[in-house]
Amino acid sequence: MARCLIVTLSALVLAPGFLAAQTAKEIPLPGGVKIGFVLIGPGTFQMGSSKSEKGRYEHEGPRHNIRISKVFYIGQYEVTQSQWEAVMGNSPWEGRNFVQEHPDHPAVYVSWNDVQAFVQKLNQDAGEFQFRLPTEAEWEYVCRAGTEKLWSFGKDKKLLKDHAWFEENAWNVEEKYGHTVGTKLPSPWGLYDMHGNVMEWVQDWFGPYSGGDQTDPKGPQYASLRTFRGGGFSNTRALRSAWRGAGDPAFRSGRIGFRLVMEAR
Repeated sequence: MARCLIVTLSALVLAPGFLAAQTAKEIPLPGGVKIGFVLIGPGTFQMGSSKSEKGRYEHEGPRHNIRISKVFYIGQYEVTQSQWEAVMGNSPWEGRNFVQEHPDHPAVYVSWNDVQAFVQKLNQDAGEFQFRLPTEAEWEYVCRAGTEKLWSFGKDKKLLKDHAWFEENAWNVEEKYGHTVGTKLPSPWGLYDMHGNVMEWVQDWFGPYSGGDQTDPKGPQYASLRTFRGGGFSNTRALRSAWRGAGDPAFRSGRIGFRLVMEAR
């Protein structure tokens, strides 16, 4: 695999949150496939939902202050089928329900454990950088993109169809699968499909929020389920920035994929 090294973080002048479009990077994978990342700067945000938020679940609280202290890159898109095949040499979604085979559709039917194997292969020759899943806090920080509404584009439900694949424009019209990444409008920080399309595994075990101010939290030390975010292509309620779900680390579904974080070793 081509060596993945491309930028020196120490040379950048940082600002809170999104660090501008010119900081996007494409990393080569085997077979000429590339994977794109956007640079995210440190910042603070309120994680979880308030008790007054419409559609809220109890496990989204208490709302608490989070500080993200380090710079990191995050995938501009969900990892695609062609990217998965380039690294792993297999197609776990082949012949399954709730998926359409297409190089630019999200890689699905990959468990949290499968994603760790994908990451391990990438990291075998990753130079001064390494890959991993985002923490749950990093994921919500990036999803919110400096906003506090139901979605990063605001609270007007009528705009959902412009920003997300979900029940109205996917499930209810018999397109019950993750769609081509990057075909809806991007978030304020230039990322695609943070709301809708497929749900996304994150690194953390799933558990109740502890509350209180925290810096770079990583969730419980151990639990029985791993967390996923992002809502998927059906339930509107689950498209909110604060929504969180969980599954066994070995669980596979046509509704769950992932995106990666890249950081300096």
